[in-house]
Amino acid sequence: MDARLDRIKAAFNALDTDSNGYLEADDFDRLAHRVARALDVPEGSAKAQAFHAGCRRYWEGLAGALDENHDGKLTYEEYARFHEPTGYEVNVRPYADALTAICDRDDDGYVQHADFVRGMRAVGFPEENVEALFRAFDPYGTGQVSAGEWRTAIEDYFLARGVHAVGDTLV
Repeated sequence: MDARLDRIKAAFNALDTDSNGYLEADDFDRLAHRVARALDVPEGSAKAQAFHAGCRRYWEGLAGALDENHDGKLTYEEYARFHEPTGYEVNVRPYADALTAICDRDDDGYVQHADFVRGMRAVGFPEENVEALFRAFDPYGTGQVSAGEWRTAIEDYFLARGVHAVGDTLV
């Protein structure tokens, strides 16, 4: 399996929050709640609401593009077809923007180590992989990563076609 397919499978597994083998709207609602809770961000706050909206937009884009039988769920095979540049900009970018924003708790343009780890663990990635990813972003040990750099890496994670992306450390 190439690196791109490994990334897609890891993302599917993380988004399948109830581990039932399908992506459904409820998975994205659970994801939004888990991340907000892990970061102690109040559900009614602007950041939590933006993250909920980003998760919802991601699901709506997936379902609209891929749920041909309108059963309200997507298999891994259906999800893997979505990862093309045309779908990223409209459907995934709002999620990526909102994820980096909710993890940048003080709005200084940087995500602190603890917030990065809590956020990514809440998304569903294994801690050791999250730590490896953070080290890739922070080779000098500053304890923070640029929110913009992270957002770009999320884009690379979804769109890199068989080439190395920094997010490969998640898989």
